[in-house]
Amino acid sequence: MTNQNRNLLLAVTLWLALMFGLNLLFPNLMGSHRPQQTQQKPEPAVQAPASSEPATPSSLGTGAAAAPKVPDVPRGTGPRPPLRMVTFETPLARVVATSEGAAVQSIQLLGDKWTRHKGGKDESHVDLVPSHAGEPLPFSTVVRTAEGAALVPADAAYEVVKQDATSATFRAEQGGVTITKTLTVDPRSYGVSLAVELKAAQAINGSLSVLAGTHAEEPSGGLFASRTNTPARAICVYGKDKVERLAIGAKTPVFEAPAAEFAGIDEQYFLNAILPPSGVAATCRLEAQGQKVGSIISSLTVPLQISPGAAAALTIKGYAGPKNAVDLAAVAAPLKHAIDWGFWSVIAELLLGVMKFFQRIVPGHNWGVSIILLTLAMKALTFPLQHKSMKSMQEMQRIQPQLEEMKKKYAGDTQRQNLEQMKLFKEHGVNPMGSCLPMLIQMPIWFALYTTLQVSVELYNAPFIPGWLDDLTSKDPYYVLPVAMGITMILTQVLTPTPMSNPSQKTMGYVMSGFFSLLMLTLPSGLTLYIFTNNVLSIGQQMYLRRQLHHPPASGQTVEVGNKKDGSAGGSGGAAERAKLRA
Repeated sequence: MTNQNRNLLLAVTLWLALMFGLNLLFPNLMGSHRPQQTQQKPEPAVQAPASSEPATPSSLGTGAAAAPKVPDVPRGTGPRPPLRMVTFETPLARVVATSEGAAVQSIQLLGDKWTRHKGGKDESHVDLVPSHAGEPLPFSTVVRTAEGAALVPADAAYEVVKQDATSATFRAEQGGVTITKTLTVDPRSYGVSLAVELKAAQAINGSLSVLAGTHAEEPSGGLFASRTNTPARAICVYGKDKVERLAIGAKTPVFEAPAAEFAGIDEQYFLNAILPPSGVAATCRLEAQGQKVGSIISSLTVPLQISPGAAAALTIKGYAGPKNAVDLAAVAAPLKHAIDWGFWSVIAELLLGVMKFFQRIVPGHNWGVSIILLTLAMKALTFPLQHKSMKSMQEMQRIQPQLEEMKKKYAGDTQRQNLEQMKLFKEHGVNPMGSCLPMLIQMPIWFALYTTLQVSVELYNAPFIPGWLDDLTSKDPYYVLPVAMGITMILTQVLTPTPMSNPSQKTMGYVMSGFFSLLMLTLPSGLTLYIFTNNVLSIGQQMYLRRQLHHPPASGQTVEVGNKKDGSAGGSGGAAERAKLRA
């Protein structure tokens, strides 16, 4: 039974290392990644033309030369309006709109927290619209006929007809359509709204698509790869809060769904999203073009019907900012589904709530201190079980000579040997599985905390010790914590009472500690801080337990084993023999 216990301990350690390795090698394995849905056809009122191929950046009108050819229609009496930029600055963000497409060219988040590569040479403010030609800018629009012809492409030239501190109005006339777009920023939130008014001389029975695109790469995460920046993905929430994310390299590069709640571009900690007008059925479409590197495009399409000489008006909400639950809810409730908690959602959200509480009450509002306090809280909750487990292991070590003698006595009868061992365990209050329970409890906490650090924008660029750990969501730049954690793991093994009589098994435990430390080199420093603190507390707990439960060495006891003359185990004398063993 002792061998089984040792093997179980080793198996749990190997399983833990394997799970971390799989999580790094296959990032989507432990998350909430859904299998690619089969492409669904949108509602008839907004369906794409049956005779055309799925829309591409060229068909969406992202370039002048690539726009679909439509009959030449006079655009107006004046020449093409000159390119103009309009800048809005709120306490939260700096938004730059361009007259080329009447779209948003830059969304720069303000504040020291929103700094990419903080402390590095390429340090810059977070901009949710990366500068890369070829993808449609956020809030670009395409007006299409029922046959799919673009009356007003995404790159149409607009003129600025009105602007103030928080809004700008653009107007263009093309394809027999006069379109007026008004972009408005909310100084109190990360909300951006788009009001669209269309007038047409002839009847239009088509659709209006609002686009957003970005340049991205295929998600990757090897054993020693950094996990701090997950490549952007196109996102759509549809139906009853179903979530679909599409990345470069997806097996199904196009996804469509009706009843869309919002669509946009999803980064690790940030979101750029568009919501349909209230009460209007919308269809989302996600595209991923390229294998390793390419473009991802998200569009939200609503039906459009205009009588000759009439007008239509639509108001579309948008969000461009961090994926903070409070900020998302301030704009629209469905946006909360952009936070990808994954498989460990219940535990991860609970851990974040506890850390938020500690972060509010500790001086300096330090997130690193809140992680340490979280470790103390979890240690206090699991202390009774861990204490019982350590006592069981201590007692297991004391009765090890009896177990070895029992193996010799019943060497030819494995069933009797196991039965007698279980009786001995019961009489001494030993649980062979007890040593594994504390680790089994800690593993979900480790995985959930890892998820929290990868998802919660509250911890993004959150420092512990400035100049050393400036971002708890990224690795330790000097690898101090992983090395210290490995040392504490070895010390914990040295102090833990284990009945390992085979030196090679102890050596294997030390090797696994070193491997685990190597695995932690590129993982978030916040997770390493938690495990290091937990190890230090376990060392203190073990030293206290050794003083409280100190007994004379079991090897100094006299062990007597009685046998019948014929060498077989006595049936009625089993209790007497166990009493002699306990002597």
